[in-house]
Amino acid sequence: MSTQTMTRAGVPSLYAQMATMVRMELLLLRRNLTATMLSVVTPLVVGVLLVSGRGYDTQSGVARMSGVIGMVAVFCVHHHLTTAYASRRQEMVLKRLRAGIPSDRTILIGAASATILVFLVQAALLIAYGVVVLDMPVPANPLTMLLAMLLGAAVLAAFGAALSAVTRSSEAAMLTTLPSMLVFLMAPGVLVPLGALPQSVETIASFLPMGPFTEILRTSWLGYEIGGTGEALGFAGTTLHALPWLGALLVWLVIGAAVTTKYFRWEPRH
Repeated sequence: MSTQTMTRAGVPSLYAQMATMVRMELLLLRRNLTATMLSVVTPLVVGVLLVSGRGYDTQSGVARMSGVIGMVAVFCVHHHLTTAYASRRQEMVLKRLRAGIPSDRTILIGAASATILVFLVQAALLIAYGVVVLDMPVPANPLTMLLAMLLGAAVLAAFGAALSAVTRSSEAAMLTTLPSMLVFLMAPGVLVPLGALPQSVETIASFLPMGPFTEILRTSWLGYEIGGTGEALGFAGTTLHALPWLGALLVWLVIGAAVTTKYFRWEPRH
């Protein structure tokens, strides 16, 4: 084995450990038809159906697609990882992994990385569908969109790991994730259209994790802020606009990671 994947002591490098965890999770997902349908196929199909209506102008079409991508993230990342962590714990997979070489952080991040990768592929397919089929514009700043999707998915993964502590089985995840999924989906621009809530409520709700997520997607895709002056911001302008929202996502990620560190369970629940 090359020195890039092995340390001097003969222990696989962190990169090799993470790659192994990602491959394992993708293999488990492929072998579990139910999980594949619920977390991969169904969100993608529903997303296409939700954005395929007629009569959208550019702004409303991009806003709708951004919300759909947020919904897909909640189902694909948050719900699936809550289920996966709970089932791996009950089947003592996590306990066996913990007895091996990977650290606790490597095990958790490795499992989450595979699911986040699947979500990014889903998001890319939806964006391509919007551009090619629905005549939406090519994203003006795809880099900030990618960063927002990575951070947003990481936040959903962290809270999924934390929530798995109170989830007794994969079947129970349908109930335990319901309140958290409603909170994520109630952010303006996801399940609730922009402007549907009173201004004060919408301002507060926009700081829920999916609020910054969809805000960055909309502005970075269009190149200007919906409801603003309509002036083109350009690459630098959309990047500057995204910074406070990216900061909000980072705050949520720190909170989710702290809750996971404190409450995550490695031993099976009885």
